[in-house]
Amino acid sequence: MMRSRRLAWGLALLAVAAGFGICAGCLWAWQEQLWAAGKVVYFIVSGTTLVFWGLLLSGLSAAAGLWCLIRPMLMRITRKPARVFVRILVYLCVGSAFLVWLYFWFISGAISIAATYHKVTADTGESVVVVKPGFDPASFDIYVPKSAVVFERIKGISGVAESGRFVPDHCTLAKQDADLILNCTNDVTILPNTAN
Repeated sequence: MMRSRRLAWGLALLAVAAGFGICAGCLWAWQEQLWAAGKVVYFIVSGTTLVFWGLLLSGLSAAAGLWCLIRPMLMRITRKPARVFVRILVYLCVGSAFLVWLYFWFISGAISIAATYHKVTADTGESVVVVKPGFDPASFDIYVPKSAVVFERIKGISGVAESGRFVPDHCTLAKQDADLILNCTNDVTILPNTAN
């Protein structure tokens, strides 16, 4: 008989895996809707990074939970041919689920490293998220807050660095009259007042 502690750990880890997986999937779907509207999710780190780590924790928890449950359950089957057949079926199902998880985990990882996100806050409290999408060294996007975790892209700025290379991790933000001035190394961008 399977020990109750091992069963409890296995079920708890599978519940944790399901929770992280569902949260990561919902966040990914929400991000896709926001991205189409010119918005991004940023909560301490970018939404794509949160999806990546959520899927990673989900996969690791599922693997640990299945490790706790599968072998003892298979050993309860007394007839050897039936046990071998069920073992093959279980391992095929687990392998298939693993490949699907691995696909989404790699895609989320590629998306999260394709763009860099930096939140820049002025001394007066205003903040923007500077995004360097893709691999073009001169392109960038700037997002202003619409809620606590959703930022909307500013329209009307060029989005291309005059210096030819945009460095988003050395940016400062300052308020000048009604506008914000974003200074990133050699590039200065005047952000129009979005409150109007």
